[in-house]
Amino acid sequence: MENATKQTGIKNIALLVLPQVQLLDIAGPCDVFTAANLFLPDDDKFGLKYKIHLISGTPDKIIYSSSGIPLPCNHTIYDIDFPIDTLLVAGTDLGTLDDINPDLYSYLQSILGKIRRLGSVCVGAFVLAKAGLLEGKQVTTHWKYADILQRTYPDLNVNVNPFFIKDQGIYTSGGVSSGIDLALALLEEDLGKPIASEVAKHLVLHLKRQGVQSQFGNAISDYEMLSPLTKQIRDLLKDKLSQSVSIEFMAESVHMSVRNFSRVFLKESGMTPGKFLEKMRLDQAKNMLEYTDMSMDMIAEKCGFSNAVSLRRLFLKYLSISPSQYRKTCNGTV
Repeated sequence: MENATKQTGIKNIALLVLPQVQLLDIAGPCDVFTAANLFLPDDDKFGLKYKIHLISGTPDKIIYSSSGIPLPCNHTIYDIDFPIDTLLVAGTDLGTLDDINPDLYSYLQSILGKIRRLGSVCVGAFVLAKAGLLEGKQVTTHWKYADILQRTYPDLNVNVNPFFIKDQGIYTSGGVSSGIDLALALLEEDLGKPIASEVAKHLVLHLKRQGVQSQFGNAISDYEMLSPLTKQIRDLLKDKLSQSVSIEFMAESVHMSVRNFSRVFLKESGMTPGKFLEKMRLDQAKNMLEYTDMSMDMIAEKCGFSNAVSLRRLFLKYLSISPSQYRKTCNGTV
């Protein structure tokens, strides 16, 4: 807020668009900044307005979204002729990232330090990471792809809990709708909480969402994304979560020594066998809290914990909320 009065004139907000982008990655932030113009005071003491630009990350100005809807872009990365204030890289599917022209990464590297803010929505964090702009930073992305981001770029500190993170002037946000959370936060930085709150109310949103991003997804990646060894262990454990399970038991089941099993499993899954088991138990507990009315003690027992206190510790460790808070959130009572 203290810098808001210094930011005068048109602030160009650029959304970098890639093929197969999800519409909400683009539309959410666009609507936040566009709505902000409606709530600036008549005397315009801030002296600024936002202007939205869609910029293609390819030579083509028409980009097709994941739903097949064409998005006409004002510019491409090859013909931008205006100063950018804030650039957000929208997400796409991971397969599309393999086809990105290296020119895009060069462009992003060239603008760092020349624009006021740079950020990403959802899988857009992978683009910033490949451009080398996230090294050593704490970042987030869609909960579904957080483990992949961490394994692909081990120098990053990937935190799946926040809806968005700011680290050394670069912003990353979580899955899809988290781009709205980020845009509202950027708006609050520029104009202060009162106007940001008015915009949130106008869009029928909370200025700051309760909970954490990871509560919406599974702690373990989708089955098809697991390696053959990880799938084998998951299938072994899924009916044994209420029992005491040792690493020796897991290793023996796949005819490997404990040392070799631990090494290979860590390499393929990105986590130790013990942590994998812990996350499987977390997913089972979340499912029971959502779809049953079992007591906390009963859920704890069925998930392999001695009591509800241990279950609470697990939730606080990974989700930063208690099991009872999680159940209330899922039931829409918070």
